[in-house]
Amino acid sequence: MGTNYYLFIKNKKVARDNFAEVDEYGNVDLEYEIVDEPELGYKIHLNKCSYGWRPLFQIHKAFRSFSEMESFYKKYAKDLRIFDEYGEEFSWDGYKQKMIDHAGRKPEPEKWVYGEEKVFGDGRKYLHTESCDPEEADIWIPFDHLEYTRTQKEAALRLNYHVRALHDEGDFYSHNDDEYPFDWSNGEFC
Repeated sequence: MGTNYYLFIKNKKVARDNFAEVDEYGNVDLEYEIVDEPELGYKIHLNKCSYGWRPLFQIHKAFRSFSEMESFYKKYAKDLRIFDEYGEEFSWDGYKQKMIDHAGRKPEPEKWVYGEEKVFGDGRKYLHTESCDPEEADIWIPFDHLEYTRTQKEAALRLNYHVRALHDEGDFYSHNDDEYPFDWSNGEFC
């Protein structure tokens, strides 16, 4: 469970120039969808915030870091609005502070275990994290997506946990932001 954030653009040229690719055959790859809420325009997925995780941003043609996104926003501010999936609108400064606050929560130590997960309550064993003392920690909340994937694989080997359900993220998680405690992904997600 988490909250998705979107950029809303009314200006077709700004949307098309910055969030669409046209190949040599005229095929168009769009990074936006046409919507009629809050009004007719173009919606671009920016990121998702979920409890326990650092903000995860989606790479776009127009930006691949938070500083680049901020520069883009300031350049086209008169044509842009930011909303969450519940319709709440944010100023740029309010949105930026919300992301920084989400990422800057007090770190909580977690360790990888193979055992019954209390959340599911089905009696089956899973590879998961649980709270621990700082000296036992394998990883800390808020989780870094790249570090989580790496330490999960290490824990699976260490705990002799081998199952097809342990998925490989491949190159979906792209990189950590150089300036902010944010993560970036390739491709669409919600």
